Amino acid sequence: MNKTNLIKYYIIGLTLISFTALFLSLNSSGDVKQLKQKLSRKDEVIKQLKLQLEERDRKIQKLTQEKEALVEKLKIIEEKIKKANKTLKRKGIRIRLPQGGRFIPAEEGDKLQLYADSLDKNIEKLLKVMADVPIGVPLYGRITSRFGYRKDPFNGKRAFHSGIDLRARYKQPVFATANGYVEFAGWSSGYGKLVIIRHRYGYKTYYGHLAKIRVKKGRWVKAGTVIGYAGSTGRSTGVHLHYEIRRYGKLVNPLRLLYLNRTNSF
Repeated sequence: MNKTNLIKYYIIGLTLISFTALFLSLNSSGDVKQLKQKLSRKDEVIKQLKLQLEERDRKIQKLTQEKEALVEKLKIIEEKIKKANKTLKRKGIRIRLPQGGRFIPAEEGDKLQLYADSLDKNIEKLLKVMADVPIGVPLYGRITSRFGYRKDPFNGKRAFHSGIDLRARYKQPVFATANGYVEFAGWSSGYGKLVIIRHRYGYKTYYGHLAKIRVKKGRWVKAGTVIGYAGSTGRSTGVHLHYEIRRYGKLVNPLRLLYLNRTNSF
């Protein structure tokens, strides 16, 4: 090989090397750029995932707090149910409530519904009992004569008053104080026009001196049903309602069941 060809091949070789180096340099630069773009997209994805995780954590925290608050409310309801049951027991009414179960912490949220359902059954039972027991007023009026011994309005002698008298307007509606069956509806000596309702747990209520009776014997009535209108029939000195409660044949002071509060619970 002569010197001219050697130089020629040397130049060609350098050129090829230069082009190869340039190509590699350009190609490497493109790869770096693409890699940077990929890394940038990856960082964005990671950032989005992080935000989503933070949002999920906030929701979980909120749900946990709400669950804890719900548990506390359910505990309060359970205590109120127990208190209501104690009040009924003081009134001589003993009922068997479904078991409320143990306290359920927030982390056992899947059992909260069962716990709430149990409390709901307790409340329904209490409401039913309260509807079956003569609790409340048969007529809104001031008490003019209480249960027990008093001076008879006709002869002035000391006599026992078997119920309470409530002042009323003529033909003011009189309500049944509990669910029950009408045992008597008609005229009864000193009571005048009288309605007697038989309730559960041995209770009977008497509504005397009515001007008019709206129910018939044998009819089932709900608490709050208008059973007649106030008047002054029978042994009466003016328009009023004589309200009387008996349990298993024994007289009960109506004030014990007229209101559900501590004053009248004993």
